[in-house]
Amino acid sequence: MKKIIPVVMVLLLLGQVQAQPVKPKVKNWHYLDYKKDGYLGISLDEAYALLKGRKGKPVIVAVIDSGIDTLQPDLEPVLWKNPGEIPNNNRDDDGNGLVDDYYGWNYLGAPDGENLSVSISDDWRTYHRFKTAFEGMDSAQVPVAQQWQYREWKRARQKLVSSRDNALKVIDNLRTNWDIASRTNELLKKMLGKEVFTSRDLDSITVTNENRDLIGIWKRILDGGETSNTGFLKGFGDYKKEEEDNLIKLTTPPEDYRGKLLGDDDYDISKTRYGNHNLTGFSGYHGTGVSSVIGAVRNNGTGIDGIADNVRIMMIRGILGKDEFDKDVALSIRYAVDHGAKVINMSFGKYISPDKRWVDEAIAYALSKDVVLVHGAGNDATNVDLNDHYPSSYTIDNRLLPNMLQVGASGDASLGTLVASFSNYGKKRVDLFAPGLEINSAIAGNGTQLSSGTSLSSPVVAGIAALLRSYFPKLKAAEVVDIIKRSGATVPEPVTKPGTNEKVALSELCNSGRIANAAGAVKMALKMTGN
Repeated sequence: MKKIIPVVMVLLLLGQVQAQPVKPKVKNWHYLDYKKDGYLGISLDEAYALLKGRKGKPVIVAVIDSGIDTLQPDLEPVLWKNPGEIPNNNRDDDGNGLVDDYYGWNYLGAPDGENLSVSISDDWRTYHRFKTAFEGMDSAQVPVAQQWQYREWKRARQKLVSSRDNALKVIDNLRTNWDIASRTNELLKKMLGKEVFTSRDLDSITVTNENRDLIGIWKRILDGGETSNTGFLKGFGDYKKEEEDNLIKLTTPPEDYRGKLLGDDDYDISKTRYGNHNLTGFSGYHGTGVSSVIGAVRNNGTGIDGIADNVRIMMIRGILGKDEFDKDVALSIRYAVDHGAKVINMSFGKYISPDKRWVDEAIAYALSKDVVLVHGAGNDATNVDLNDHYPSSYTIDNRLLPNMLQVGASGDASLGTLVASFSNYGKKRVDLFAPGLEINSAIAGNGTQLSSGTSLSSPVVAGIAALLRSYFPKLKAAEVVDIIKRSGATVPEPVTKPGTNEKVALSELCNSGRIANAAGAVKMALKMTGN
């Protein structure tokens, strides 16, 4: 789950704690090699040099995400196409119960093609879903079959209480600042004679004693990272709305937007035939970027080069951007497995999972079919050994599923930090780190952008997994996971523990103590396979 915080607050929170870069920033730094180039990337060129003369087999990589631009020129040639389906003929040609699933499937769509556009936090949903059943009970009174749901209900209640208490502390100030921002925005629009303005536009206003403070405040806002007044107000307004919602969540059940639009029972895993084939409507930006990191066409002189050179990207829309339903995740995994995916990327996550058993069973099913799953560890500078983040490699009875990797976000000295300050971590439950700061990725439409987050670290590792599965097809899923963990680069110097100024060994933040490295993975695969 991500929270949009006004840029002024971000600057106050972060300050200038990052070390100053000691070398220049480089685009696509995450492909580079530390010994050769001096950047702590994944040594991708060295990996391909080791593979020279070999021919890889096509590998289907499923991306469970928010959607994708199927016409994006750097992705269109590598998109998976369902061989049993004829596109847009309104028929279920392959008999799987889903109509026109040519590029994949959308579990968040209505039969008429409309896509779900509203997400509700899982703590809010879970608290009210089980309130009548569990309120006033202690653990000893709860049936064994419902113990996990009771656990998650208690965690949901505590999160709502904490969110309400925090909202009470900030809401008056937020409302006051919102009123000020709204009024001053109107004044500046009149001065400039335009609805949308940037920091550069403010330079055209003659500064007087009367408007000096007004212009100065908005200059700081827009120079801090926002591109326009409308962008800032949208983020600020969303943040204010979220805090206002936090005031009522304990007493007001949420609307079931998903169930009403999809015509589906949110909590019946046996009902699987819902959704539509619209993968581009509403939100294809996140999934487009994630997919491009894995497998954008290489060496075509446009956009970016993906990590794996022989993949087919299968898109499954199972998340909206915040607190996905366990049912949608479980069925997305099963769809990917049943349609031939050998790697599944999951750049999403949440902290409450009442129906985690369904997801555990889907991941175990993927293991039985020899499929690797890669998941981003999250972006809240949280220790996930102490605060569970889902989907998890560990089942509700604490069994490790060996076909899944949990990935934190690393950086580089040129970016001021070797571990991203926002990255979640965990000595037990995070497996390794991978580049996740200022990663160049494709955007919907055309072009590229720099983005940060474990949403980018996960596809970096998924790309390495796809590379191994392509060139070393005899390796099993658990072997691919093990190779990626053991072959990563070590970081001899201490790193900064996210959310603190404390210096620790990387091995304190993940169980491998390593940063993913493609060349290292290929070397180990060559040795293991005897090639």
